[in-house]
Amino acid sequence: MTDTIIATAHRDDLNQTALPLDAFADEAGITRLAGVLEALALVADDGLELDAIAEVTATGVERIEEALVWHQAQPHRGVVLQRHGSRIAIASHPSAAIYIRRLLKLDREARLTPAALETLAIVAYQQPVTRSEIDAVRGVDSSGVLATLHNRGLIEALGRRAAVGSPIEYGTTLEFLRLFSLNSLDDLPPLGLVDGRDLESALGAAIANHDASEGAADSAN
Repeated sequence: MTDTIIATAHRDDLNQTALPLDAFADEAGITRLAGVLEALALVADDGLELDAIAEVTATGVERIEEALVWHQAQPHRGVVLQRHGSRIAIASHPSAAIYIRRLLKLDREARLTPAALETLAIVAYQQPVTRSEIDAVRGVDSSGVLATLHNRGLIEALGRRAAVGSPIEYGTTLEFLRLFSLNSLDDLPPLGLVDGRDLESALGAAIANHDASEGAADSAN
């Protein structure tokens, strides 16, 4: 009998027509939409595309963007909605990290080596970037470090570049955002200055010089 009641209630829920969230004006609609975004992201293991969210909620992408901005401005929520390109995912709020570590009995987080952090920074700030470009900046072979970062889910292959050899281009992942408590790549801090040099400009220049050298070599061949 109980199973029948549950099945009937579930069927009734599925037969209901969701009221478009645009029907709620101003902040009321935004707060409702933000709550729905949390729920949708919670049941989607790999996050959700904005277009898919817009279709499910019968609202526009711009309004979803407004809801994300509103959500990020709320200081007391236990979760954050992270933006990775056109994909949205949910994660625990950085302020709750200490309690989560206690609950899961995580005495300390697995640390990245200096080489891994250096490589990850290059990928984060210069993506999409190839292995040879990373090697040019670091001055050493980065194959092993890239494999480690890939195995930890911090970087991913974005595709292949239309160049000689079709090298793989790498970028960061949602797991990268979670690890560093970022809502999106827009939250990456500026690299700043080291020895009077702007590191972001130095990285870009090193990669540009490498690409120019490879292009000249290809032309000569």
